Amino acid sequence: MMLLTIIKRSFINQKKSMLLMVASVAVGTALAASLLTLSFDITGKVSKELRSFGANILVEPKVEGLADITGQKRYLSQDDIIKVKTIFWRHNILGISPFLEADGILLHKGSERQVTLLGAWYDKQLPVPGEKKTFSTGIRSVSPWWEIRGNWPREVNEVVLGITLASELGIQTGDSIHIEESLFRVAGVLDTGGTEDDQVFMELQQLQDFKDMEDKVSKVTVSALTKPMDEFAYKDPDTMTQTEYEKWYCTGYVTSIAKQVEEVFSGSRAKPIWRVAESEGSVLGKLEILTYLLCIIALAASALGVSTTMIMSLLRRSEEIGLMKALGAQRTKIVAIFLTEGCILGFFGGIIGYIISIFVSEYIGHHVFDTALQRRDSLMIIAIGSAIVIALAGTILPIKRALVIKPSIVLKEAK
Repeated sequence: MMLLTIIKRSFINQKKSMLLMVASVAVGTALAASLLTLSFDITGKVSKELRSFGANILVEPKVEGLADITGQKRYLSQDDIIKVKTIFWRHNILGISPFLEADGILLHKGSERQVTLLGAWYDKQLPVPGEKKTFSTGIRSVSPWWEIRGNWPREVNEVVLGITLASELGIQTGDSIHIEESLFRVAGVLDTGGTEDDQVFMELQQLQDFKDMEDKVSKVTVSALTKPMDEFAYKDPDTMTQTEYEKWYCTGYVTSIAKQVEEVFSGSRAKPIWRVAESEGSVLGKLEILTYLLCIIALAASALGVSTTMIMSLLRRSEEIGLMKALGAQRTKIVAIFLTEGCILGFFGGIIGYIISIFVSEYIGHHVFDTALQRRDSLMIIAIGSAIVIALAGTILPIKRALVIKPSIVLKEAK
């Protein structure tokens, strides 16, 4: 009962100091809770942003034996494309872009040139098995940075030229060209910054009909949300135990998703585009480390603020502590006073900090990722628990100072 009376009087007599310590705990907790909210979602959010830089899985026909030696061409089946949305990690598939390659002769103003014809979807809606909604596939979802000056082919007799090819031949949007014996209108010019700038693009179905290659696809690029690669992810699946294989298969590594994609394409070989996948994993790993470091720094700074303020408060309470010792108060009683004050400060600071973190994380989500960050129900408990730990950590140094106070010296100076 006496302990509660002392603590109550302490809070009443030191309102400014107590409010300052609550504010310090609240700020540290708010920053830590906001960073934890971000860390829970950062892999998915940032990975989704990085997906705008291109596909991370390539699916090609599997060529082995004599077919490989003789250079025979193999193709994938167009009907297998939508099956990618039926794999275990189907919700991580953000985009699919099929391509069909064929050779052709381009004729324009008396000049003749051997070119690569590339059939593709720019923006196509496909029905998803077992779902009412459709799935958007094509170049627009996988390679959004590709810039088309004009339009993607809408008519049977329209094509798009790569910017390098168009520049070399002096062809502009609206011009007419011959490909072999057929007349086409140039609907647009495509700028990709890659080898595609020297090719001729058609709608996939159009090239299939033009070259009599029904249902055939040369390759498929897939854009998928993935988990950063770790040491386990690089392990050879053929050397894994059954338990290890199931864990690997059910983890969203680019390798395991590629394996599942390969399983739905008959006669295929799916492999990660390592330049993209490894860069993404490196960025995500560093961001996670940075987030946790900032969280630790915020908590440490808050604890330091509590400790500094409490030491200043201790200087004003030294006579009180000295009198308690002179009257026979045990060391545990003095320790209990500071620890109880720390718990109370931490509890209220944690609640206030958690409330502030809600608004901070909302701001970060909408202004950085254009969507709200997912909040966990357990975060409030974590925030309050962290706040109490901060406050208790801040009492360590004041407790040490209080325990070495000598009653005879303090009370003599008080006279």
